Amino acid sequence: MITARTLILSSAAGLMALSGAQAADLPVKAKAVEYVRICSLYGAGFFFIPGTDTCIKIGGYLRADVTFNGGAHGAPGWNGDFGQQNRFADYFVARSRIALTVDTRTATEYGVVRTFGQGDFQFNNFGNSNPTTLATFPAGAANALNTAGGGYVAVEYLFIQFAGFTFGKSSSAYSTPWNGFPGNINSSLLGGNNTDTGVNNIQYTAEFGNGVSASIGLDDPTVWDRTAVYNLGIPSAIGANGTGSNAYAGTHSPDVVGRIRVDQAWGLFQLSAAAHEINASYNTLGAGAVPTALSEISGHPETKWGGSVRSRISRPAPATTSSSMSPMPRA
Repeated sequence: MITARTLILSSAAGLMALSGAQAADLPVKAKAVEYVRICSLYGAGFFFIPGTDTCIKIGGYLRADVTFNGGAHGAPGWNGDFGQQNRFADYFVARSRIALTVDTRTATEYGVVRTFGQGDFQFNNFGNSNPTTLATFPAGAANALNTAGGGYVAVEYLFIQFAGFTFGKSSSAYSTPWNGFPGNINSSLLGGNNTDTGVNNIQYTAEFGNGVSASIGLDDPTVWDRTAVYNLGIPSAIGANGTGSNAYAGTHSPDVVGRIRVDQAWGLFQLSAAAHEINASYNTLGAGAVPTALSEISGHPETKWGGSVRSRISRPAPATTSSSMSPMPRA
């Protein structure tokens, strides 16, 4: 009896040990990993970058258009072969574009830091077939990106915003509050910059409440904000077609721009101003505005500053594609 009782207890102990070993080998259910966590602080479409406190939004648009009897995105045909409507003029122009945007927001002890970038991938048809203006047809050096397999990538915006400041490529505070792409197919709006012609700048925007804001900025004028300066001392400086050799000097000062803007239920009002430095090169230049040996000792024209002021009103106010941290981008 004692032997049987010992055997039963030993068997029970063995079963318990075996059950314990099997339980230890069972897989433990891991805690669910939250791969995508919605960030509702900055509007629809934002989510947290995994492992960080930064919110990100991926966006963009795709656009395909064909313009008959006009230039790309509705520009009128006012010069060249198209303006003459001769045999080299194209009766239509086709274009395809995809834009990709990346918008991030990071909350810090001193406020929200925003970064924004937009790149355009585009291809359009040849645009001009006149062999007198092309090195090789159809793959002229100036049009190689429009040949088969071509295309280009353009940067529309690339900026950082923090505490009211904007650093990078964005629309100037002087420009109109509307833009040509993508909402308006025709980008030839009077006084309006297109979103692909933003400039490198530094801006500060102050919000006063009730839709009233003011901005001041410094724009780099090198690419978009300088027209031609002609040296009339050069024979044939201005040709028969009204153009000639550009005698602009280097960029010495940024443009100083500013605006006052009012957004209300009835619409939008904006008043802006800009100051620009005009600085020519030397008094003595050779053909093609090339400096001669006498250029340095002959001096140069006096630098001048010019300016402009303009106002605009729209109804209704344009909708923004981002938060109130704009000034850019806009649809």
